[in-house]
Amino acid sequence: MERRLKKALLSTINDYNVIVKQIDDPCTSPEKGLQLAAAKEALYQAIQHFAKAEYVEYVNGQWQIKVIVIMECSD
Repeated sequence: MERRLKKALLSTINDYNVIVKQIDDPCTSPEKGLQLAAAKEALYQAIQHFAKAEYVEYVNGQWQIKVIVIMECSD
């Protein structure tokens, strides 16, 4: 479970960062810019969900995964 969560977080953050760079590219057409803006908003909402669960944080202009510690209790 933890590996899948980490993989999903990394994928979402990487996709978001790539889209932000593409939007900032002056060669991006206005039509493509609108598509990218919609995709960015959708990914941002997903990232916000993870942020509310305290799995990610925004540091120095980039989203990153917080350290996730899984502890098992022994009886």
